Amino acid sequence: MTPRQRRFVDEYLIDLDGRHAAIRAGYAPSGAKNRAYHLLQTPEIADAIAAAMAERSRRTGITPERVLEELARIAFVDWRRLAAWGPNGVAVADSSDLAPAETAAIAAVGVTGHSNGHVAIATHSKKRALDTLARILCLRIDLPKSAHRA
Repeated sequence: MTPRQRRFVDEYLIDLDGRHAAIRAGYAPSGAKNRAYHLLQTPEIADAIAAAMAERSRRTGITPERVLEELARIAFVDWRRLAAWGPNGVAVADSSDLAPAETAAIAAVGVTGHSNGHVAIATHSKKRALDTLARILCLRIDLPKSAHRA
């Protein structure tokens, strides 16, 4: 590999953006997208990227299985474990009573208002997590015809 190709590999690992990696590695901006495509098709470069990504995964402990597991926690959280609601109001679950699978779905917790002390819980997007899981797992979801009515 040439020094510029090695630099491309290093830059690509930053954000996985081939065009910008090519520009940062010193290739002309006008042809960077095409250059990145060809560089990524080069076996030596593809192997170097794969090896670096595998090492990063090993070092960080972030694996495809772990990512899927975290997405599943968000997608399949039972909101009734986070709070109870009914005609008498809303009660937020004590955080010490929640399992890691439930806390993973929580994006933010805060107090609303100045003196009333109401607590607001925001969860990560369940739909986005489900869509991402479906895409990763190549699932095609066919909705019943009645679901298509708006």
